[in-house]
Formats: sequence, structure tokens, C-alpha cells
Amino acid sequence: MLYTTLMKLLQLPPTIRTARPDEVPKRPEFLDKITASKAANIVEGYVFHYNESHDLPFRFFAEINVDNKNLWTLFKTLFLQLPEEICLVYNYKDDEPTYSGYTNKYEVLNKLEQFNVEITQDGFLEIGALFNDENFMEEVFIRSPKYLQYWGVDEERFRKTMTEFELYEVPALNFIDEYPLVTEALRLYNSDVRETNEVLEQLGTIILMEE
Repeated sequence: MLYTTLMKLLQLPPTIRTARPDEVPKRPEFLDKITASKAANIVEGYVFHYNESHDLPFRFFAEINVDNKNLWTLFKTLFLQLPEEICLVYNYKDDEPTYSGYTNKYEVLNKLEQFNVEITQDGFLEIGALFNDENFMEEVFIRSPKYLQYWGVDEERFRKTMTEFELYEVPALNFIDEYPLVTEALRLYNSDVRETNEVLEQLGTIILMEE
């Protein structure tokens, strides 16, 4: 199903927004993109691509915009659809990822619950989970601008899940990081949250406990 009806703008976390003209270099390539962002199709929905290279054993790849208030629930749903043993992957924005060993997905998710605000609203944090062997690959990953990437095998299950969240395939869907982006510290908006580096350190502790 392709969704073409005019939709409301995507709800973003408070930490992420498109840059203003006075926040970027005064060059056309930046200023033109800021202007283009005002007409961008940054709404709820997803783009879907079949794996045509077959270098890795997944059938399709999707990128998903979901209102920030629903990001954690959708992430958990896709997380729990992964095989029983998963590898946790996380990193600071633009850094190389850290991978855990394979461990029980329920135990990992139970420990991640305490970080749900940071995971969904900290624009410097990226995190996901995967299973990958020679014949099968599934992965769900939250990018730093807080949209989801998903590598999957079961197309029918994926599309059914998207429909349950009232998410539809959207032609020419745009993502916030296609345009000049400003990312602010979550502590500016919520004094109760952990700093990004503290979350990363605690995730490392979780990995050591599980291995």
C-alpha cells in the first residue's frame, strides 16, 4: 500500500531540528537545502527496497519515520521479532559501533528499558540489535536523528507491523538528516537523563554482564 494523502509533519525529539540560515556557512549548498526542507516530505511512513546485491543474507531494507512518542514502542516490537539470540550494537554519533556477543534478546531488552528516554531522544546516541549468520540477517537500528533502519527477511510480517502502527510506504519520503541539522544535548530539555557518554559506559557494563 502506498500512502499519498497529505500528512502532518513528523514529531521529532526536542533535541533535533533543521538548522536556521544563521547557523550554517553562507553558501548556496547549505542555504538552498534549508529552503528545500520547508517543502520536504518529512512525515510518518517508510521507504522500502529489495536487496538486489545479495552480498548479505537479508531480503529487504527499510527506513522508517515514526513520531517520536511512538519510537520506543515500535523499536521494541521490531526488536522482539528478531531471533532469540541477538547482538547489541551501539555508538556515539558518527563513531564506529561497538558490538556485543550474542545473548538472549529478552534479557537485553529488559536492561535497555531504563534508557528508553535517552535512546529515543538523545541525538548523539545510536543503538540497535541484529542477528546475522551465513543464511539469515535481521537488524533494527535507531539512527541518531531518531528514525529507524531495518534489514529483514519476512516482508509480510514487516508490512503487517507497519500497518499496525498506521505506518505506510510513502513515495519520495524525506528524512531530517537530508538537510542541515542541529542536534542539542538532551540535558538541556530534561535534567533527569544521563549524558550520552554515561549511557554508552553503562551499555558496556550490560554487555560485560551478559557475556
